[in-house]
Amino acid sequence: HQWRKSILFSEQYAKVTGRAYLSAYLRPRPTHFMWPAAYFGQEHWVTTRETHFDAMPPDIMLAPIVSHGKIRQLQPGQRRLLSNYRTPDTDILNMTLRVISCAPRAFEIPNFLSSVEVEHILHLAAEDELKLSTTGDAAQKTVHHSRTSKNSWVVRETSPIIDTVYRRAADLMRMDEALMRHRTDGEFPDMPTTNPIAEQLQLVHYDVGQEYTAHHDFAYPSLDDSFQQARFATLLLYLNEGMAGGETTFPRWANAKTFE
Repeated sequence: HQWRKSILFSEQYAKVTGRAYLSAYLRPRPTHFMWPAAYFGQEHWVTTRETHFDAMPPDIMLAPIVSHGKIRQLQPGQRRLLSNYRTPDTDILNMTLRVISCAPRAFEIPNFLSSVEVEHILHLAAEDELKLSTTGDAAQKTVHHSRTSKNSWVVRETSPIIDTVYRRAADLMRMDEALMRHRTDGEFPDMPTTNPIAEQLQLVHYDVGQEYTAHHDFAYPSLDDSFQQARFATLLLYLNEGMAGGETTFPRWANAKTFE
């Protein structure tokens, strides 16, 4: 019965999006850590030295980062970037992941960003020209009626605040931040490339009536791609609160409905 439902959904998915329903195909296990989601309300705790910015640094201090590779590595006892503009009297930020769905695996992380960091990201979005969002993979991207939002991309090196968000995200996901930037030869020599495994920060804006219909947040790479990289997790940062009408839903949930 469940397989028949998947087949029917696959047919409808292909009709609406023009793409194959990828969950119908087997996928290798992720090679990186993933937090378990055994039951609704389950909580995990993780700490990071990338504390919140609580004051906006002057523009001259928010210039793009120009250094690359291992020189950007921060040791455990080393001061964080622009530490004078961060929450005083603490060098640790506690983060909580609360399970809101088991299948698909989804977590809520309260207060991941500070209001100053949100303001900075929105400022970057206002400075950049938003364009129609596209669908597809790295090799081929197209504008499609199934996705009507607008977006732009921000590289990690845009500013120390954006760099901090990446470092905090790496701690949240229990990964080395070096994997999320260009690396020097010799860093993670077992990796097939020195390129970051994390993408640029995608800023997405939805106007009234705009949407992104049911979709996978990953794509299988081309067979010609020797690295065969694919997304294994997505970190969504909601920059607006108290808005009505929009939501993120999972039409193919396999547990009970989420309670939020």
